[in-house]
Amino acid sequence: MLTRLEIDGFKTFENLQIDLAPFTAVVGSNAAGKSNLFDAIQLLSSLAVRDVAEAVKEMRGEPLELFRQTTKSKAKQIRLAAEVLVDPVVRDPWGSEVKLTHTRMRYEVTLERREIRNGIERIQVAHEAVFPIMRKDDRWADAVKPSKGFRSAYLKYARSKPWLTTEVGVGGATFDIHQDGKQGRNRPASAAEATVLYSITNAEFPHLFALREEMRHWRLLQLDPTLLRKPVAVTASDTLNADGGNLAAVLAQLKLETQTSIRPNGVLSDIAAELNNLIPGIKKLDAELHDASREYRIELTMRDGLPFSSRVVSDGTLRVLALLTLLHDPRHRGLVCFEEPENGVHPARVKLLVQRLRDMVSQPDRFEADDEIVPLSQLLLNSHSPVVLSALIDRSYHAVGGVVLFADTSTVSDPLARESRRKTRLRPVRTRPQGDLFDDESERDFVSDYEVKTVLETASAEG
Repeated sequence: MLTRLEIDGFKTFENLQIDLAPFTAVVGSNAAGKSNLFDAIQLLSSLAVRDVAEAVKEMRGEPLELFRQTTKSKAKQIRLAAEVLVDPVVRDPWGSEVKLTHTRMRYEVTLERREIRNGIERIQVAHEAVFPIMRKDDRWADAVKPSKGFRSAYLKYARSKPWLTTEVGVGGATFDIHQDGKQGRNRPASAAEATVLYSITNAEFPHLFALREEMRHWRLLQLDPTLLRKPVAVTASDTLNADGGNLAAVLAQLKLETQTSIRPNGVLSDIAAELNNLIPGIKKLDAELHDASREYRIELTMRDGLPFSSRVVSDGTLRVLALLTLLHDPRHRGLVCFEEPENGVHPARVKLLVQRLRDMVSQPDRFEADDEIVPLSQLLLNSHSPVVLSALIDRSYHAVGGVVLFADTSTVSDPLARESRRKTRLRPVRTRPQGDLFDDESERDFVSDYEVKTVLETASAEG
């Protein structure tokens, strides 16, 4: 679970610091930088499993365009930091399973533009570190008000020394991996074209591997309705793709894994019920293998008994179906980033959709001591819809059930550089009148009640 994110020098961000809850919504107009936030998270995730060149190649725009540009300058470095809560047990691809002694970590990485030949720049890793977050410093754990059962099961604090540091000595910079069950080691850092996390592929260093696994599972869903409605080859992956193009295969596998004699459709019955609550009229959901074509196909049966293939189902219904499928998948873990959940959904049902999604992620305050320890799940939405905001705000204009951030742009005046520059800012809506540890006056401005009220009045006008 991603609990805090810091970004500097990436696209429109300058010294950004935000805290995240299991459910977080970012609300703002188009061009405010909401998608850039998702891009930063995607970059962090990619750096854990790909070398730098491959990681930046996946991003929107040219690699060097990721560095913040103003009218007079271009950033030399991108600095990213993520504070996370990792699952208490980690298992590598070879079956080694380790119980962690410390689950709260802070990861830092700096990418730098370096000239390798005259006029030719390459992006390299200049700094990387992983530190333990100690119990006395864990503001996030206090802010989410975890139950005693959650603290016992998920929050472990047994280490005080870092797992990874970058050291600069006479012989140059090195990445030092510190002892973690196994003896530590170091690697040269003078021209690193991959992160150390990228190289940690098993549980030999269990806490670094757990961090890598956490970041690897951060997902950005960019669902394509055209692909969602197509039949899927029998050989397709049964893990939902970012574009949703293999949805039929995922549903078919979920049905196979969860069906019983009493519930032949397994968890698909639950997904259909959720979908019907949001888009009334749906009675049954199925995904079957078509023998002649060897393709999986989705079929929705309506209340009147008429079946419809995914080819004629609306874009909004398919997008909601894909998101519900992912969240109902027993194998699902980690952070999901999802843009504009309101698209294609009737405004009268958007509020119910957002509230239902909020209930489907991990709930630290509701975890009971005898509950099964399962992988943590988290949802980060962005939206420009005031209806989405109305689902997350109480009558006092305070956020309920998660963190709400307003995205907009502000002007920074820099007398030394003799320039004024625009940057994206993300300001939280207060969670309660007295505030809590998410509401740290020393770190940020807050969205005023007047601003919240103004946006909500827009929702009332739309409704």
